[in-house]
Amino acid sequence: MKVTLISPYLDTIAQGLRCLSSFIKSKGYECEMVFLPDFEALLSYDPQFARPYSQSLMDAVVQNCSNSDIVGICVMSNFFDRAAQISENLRKNLDAPVIWGGIHPTVMPEESLNHCDIVCVGEGEYAMLNLLEAMEEKRDYTDIKNLWFKKDGAIIKNELAPLIEDLDSLPFQDYDYSTHYIVSEDRDHLVKMDYEIQKSQIVNGLRICDGLCVYQTITTRGCPHACAYCCHSALRKLMPDQKILRRRSTENVMQELEQVKEQMPYVELFLFADESMPAMPAKRLKEFCDQYKRRIGLPFFVQVSPPYMTEEKMDYLVDAGMRCAQMGIQTGSEEVNRVYYNRSITNDQVRNGARLLNKHKDRICPPIYDIILDNPYETREDVLKTVRLLMELPRPFVVQFFSLTFYPGTEIYARAKADGIIENERNTVYRKHYHAFDKSFLNFLVMGAHFGFPKPLMKILTNGLVARTLDLKCLRWYWRLVHRSLKAVKRILKRG
Repeated sequence: MKVTLISPYLDTIAQGLRCLSSFIKSKGYECEMVFLPDFEALLSYDPQFARPYSQSLMDAVVQNCSNSDIVGICVMSNFFDRAAQISENLRKNLDAPVIWGGIHPTVMPEESLNHCDIVCVGEGEYAMLNLLEAMEEKRDYTDIKNLWFKKDGAIIKNELAPLIEDLDSLPFQDYDYSTHYIVSEDRDHLVKMDYEIQKSQIVNGLRICDGLCVYQTITTRGCPHACAYCCHSALRKLMPDQKILRRRSTENVMQELEQVKEQMPYVELFLFADESMPAMPAKRLKEFCDQYKRRIGLPFFVQVSPPYMTEEKMDYLVDAGMRCAQMGIQTGSEEVNRVYYNRSITNDQVRNGARLLNKHKDRICPPIYDIILDNPYETREDVLKTVRLLMELPRPFVVQFFSLTFYPGTEIYARAKADGIIENERNTVYRKHYHAFDKSFLNFLVMGAHFGFPKPLMKILTNGLVARTLDLKCLRWYWRLVHRSLKAVKRILKRG
């Protein structure tokens, strides 16, 4: 039995797909991976999610999958169009069934079944293993847990299997380039991956903390929070009685990182994609940091959450080599956080988290603070609260902007749908770029806090009367021009 897994994403990180590939191989099945990255779109913040692949590339993908028994595609909502195009070409030309997995088919399985043969809801390792065993033995497989099918016009909805608790039992990510293929530079065909191509993809891919080359991994599955805009809120609804947050052992993580250092010596920094590393109990975090400092020794990047940040934990992380941290603030309005985002995080906790990060400013890069823009439920005063909060935080820091996207399955998606805010998911959600925010006066103010505009000027601009006047609809054209000018200046400074 042979499986081909396809990643339509803009980079080659594809962490979930790489883990699934390793698991399939560990059970004795042949598995190849196909990557279709677009770094130009990634770095330009202009992915044009609805832009189709060339037909010559689709022909190459079909040819590459021609001797596979099943083809899997990992799908996030933003890549729905591209996944649908790949599936259409595969199903039209091959007999092998196409299975979709990932967060979008998990929360939108019925819609997904219009474009594929099988949908995996939730974790895919054992669902895929059971499917392969049934196919190999020519048994009926329409009763396998976590899998949905469409048969004779009816949808077969199998129950969910328990979440995997022993994460140490799973193999590390698949970076065996001998079984990997990647889109060519002209984006018209596929080429076989080799050491130099894989190195080039990683070295020229995600670079952070003064341009260091990154390897991304995760020490947990799940999240301690259930924010209304995030997929974890949807997953908690699907699995209300299960333990969502699960952890790998320190030893298991260290073995993976040691293997990466040996096989990919060009990696300069490890990025832990866990939702909040400080959510780890203090004793366990100390053990992790001690082991990391002794055995790994490279700088690393973590995400942090204010309620779990203490002086003790941040000291452990910085001493072990934490070079940069990303902290979610989202809004300066505690009411918006509580009512619309389901976040019981106070501004005092944010201030304390920023203080703890600033304490180590001589040893780490400026922290990254996440802010959500374009929330139709926020008032002008709510946005001004965000600006004022940012102005209070100690510098230096960097603000990362996200335009609120109503991802299917989330609590805020259901609210927006009920309120008539979402009319066409394909255009307003799936094809939306989550960094492409509205060029308004209020968003200009948030950018001003990011760039460090003089505080006297910011105090004038955040005055209620001034803000109300400058936020008039008739002035939108002017603020679009200002945003374009700032972007041009940023490009010039970057080149210089």
